[in-house]
Amino acid sequence: MKKLVKFALISTIIISVLSSFVVIAGAVYLRRYKNSRVDPSLIEIAHRSEKTKFYCYDFSDRNGRVGEAVLVESAELNGEVKYKYVPYNEIPDDLINAFIAIEDKRFYKHEGIDFVRTAKAAFNYVFGSGNFGGSTITQQLVKNLTGNDDFSVSRKLSEAFSAIELEKEYDKTEILEMYLNIINLSEGCHGVGAASEYFYSKKPSELTLSECATIAAITNNPSKYNPKKHPEKNVQRRNLILKCMLEAELITDDEYNRAVAEPISLNLSQNGSEGNINSWYVDMVIEDVLRDLCAKYNISRSSASLMLYRGGLKIYTAMDAEIQETLDEYYSNIYNFPIDSKGKLAQSSIIVIDPYTGDILGVAGAIGEKQGNRVQNYATDTKRPPGSAIKPLSVYSIALERGLIEWSSIFEDSPVKEGSETLPPWPFNANKTYVGEVDVQYAVQNSLNTVAVKILDMIGNEESLSFLKNKLLISSLDDSADIGSASLALGQSSRGISLRELTSAYSIFQEGVMSKPRSYFKVTDENGQIILDNPSSQDTVLSRETAAIMTKLLETVVDSGTAQGIISLDKITAVAGKTGTTQNNCDRYFVGYTPELLAGVWFGYEYPKPLDDFGGNPSIYLWDEIMSEIYKKTDYGKSSRFAIPETVQKLTYPTPSGELTQNAENTSNVKDGWFAFNENNH
Repeated sequence: MKKLVKFALISTIIISVLSSFVVIAGAVYLRRYKNSRVDPSLIEIAHRSEKTKFYCYDFSDRNGRVGEAVLVESAELNGEVKYKYVPYNEIPDDLINAFIAIEDKRFYKHEGIDFVRTAKAAFNYVFGSGNFGGSTITQQLVKNLTGNDDFSVSRKLSEAFSAIELEKEYDKTEILEMYLNIINLSEGCHGVGAASEYFYSKKPSELTLSECATIAAITNNPSKYNPKKHPEKNVQRRNLILKCMLEAELITDDEYNRAVAEPISLNLSQNGSEGNINSWYVDMVIEDVLRDLCAKYNISRSSASLMLYRGGLKIYTAMDAEIQETLDEYYSNIYNFPIDSKGKLAQSSIIVIDPYTGDILGVAGAIGEKQGNRVQNYATDTKRPPGSAIKPLSVYSIALERGLIEWSSIFEDSPVKEGSETLPPWPFNANKTYVGEVDVQYAVQNSLNTVAVKILDMIGNEESLSFLKNKLLISSLDDSADIGSASLALGQSSRGISLRELTSAYSIFQEGVMSKPRSYFKVTDENGQIILDNPSSQDTVLSRETAAIMTKLLETVVDSGTAQGIISLDKITAVAGKTGTTQNNCDRYFVGYTPELLAGVWFGYEYPKPLDDFGGNPSIYLWDEIMSEIYKKTDYGKSSRFAIPETVQKLTYPTPSGELTQNAENTSNVKDGWFAFNENNH
């Protein structure tokens, strides 16, 4: 009697669950019917295997966008993802049947949803592991196309109805063809064509029964059943698949016995899966396009990769071919870089940007010949503390804009916190000395930590952090961990920022406008329709007066400050910039700009450690050598002086009092400085 009651109770629960599923499904279906179809463009791409092409422009007028798009012939999509499209009639029956036997036995009978499997899955969810499961091949195709694989009832319902719609529009062979050409089969292989070529150096039509089952075994868990890394686990699942095929009468006893006795014997492709090694620039563009595809179309990275690798897209980059060639040549030659006392190289990166548009003109991500595609890029991927290079952005520009300081403002170069027997004074300057009263110009020129901390206190940490994140787009900063003076005034940020973020922020010192960095202008499909548009994005964050005064301050860094005597380009064109050194001398920076170009250089070890062996700041002379070479090879150099608004004037003032005067001939200790004037300030 107890067993009968228990059985009745379980049956009631199952019926309730299924009934609820049906009721909810019906409601959702009626509400979301129009949203239950897979984006047709994704389905179209699943049928393609066309190469994406990259273009750069040969501009006669970059600012006016007058120029011709030129194919970048050396750029190819290779590396972490492998695709090789195979038409349905070239996929052997054994491979098709292997997937059907293990993934969806009733594939040819259902119309997108297998209600028998769904009922079992509901039972397992309530009484078993909590994993719903039960997806048909059609549902799995939907998940692969959309990239939506989060576990939720609404997602499963949407997936189910999308599968029903797919089955109405496509026949079983078309669905199988799409599915078998996009599934993840580990080692970067998407689709049976890529997996067959990678694991066996064969076409799918040449695979044995055992090899077909081996490939089909991967899809359940590509990491766990990878035959290269876990052959023993793959064998177990391969044999299960073969047993399922036997039970379904898809193979004979003889075929089964021979196949299970066959050891896994891979013949990994040696055809250079990396193919052509792209430039650092193309790598950067690929990452940016993948990110933007995911954001715009609300798809996963794998789905974005499908669009990028298989869609026959045309990507129009912002690259300046001459600048990129210069960077590639310089950074590929290890003899251009210093070595430490043990004869070891450190690492370095550079990025060159048009400060007026945000166009990234060139990038080099590491020293030496590039060894592969999508490898670590120290200019875009790596995040390190920016050190004193952050001060013009986080402290001085804000204080000037708010009228809290001017060129001649006097501050005491002294500790904010006095030292004790156990703790030294804080902060200390790079040379561990204090010089007393100084003006703002001297503090910027010599990168005094004390003055930066004191001015930050006047601004407020919250305002400084908000300016960096919201106006200068430095998203790597953390709201809680980077709110302190060490991060904002001294550049010791918790997670670091990328060289790309740091350098692009300096665009504000040309005309007060923040130009969002971009590596490409647009992406079109094979028919020329724009699928990603990336127009120049600019935001005025400083007045032109503040920007001009900051530029004049940063010119003194090159003329007589921490970069003194190293920059030679200033003999040809005006140069402004800022050095940066992080705690324990682990990272060195120079972010510098001319009236036309902006560039940032980082120098440090792959794993941070002191750079004491190198002395000085290698980033400064690297910047100078590379930028000088760019000016020799290109037509940059038409503007040799920074534009100064009429409202900014050069005046003489006495020091150290800092009191402004236009006639200080009788003062023995005087300096020149730049000051903003308007109707209320004469």
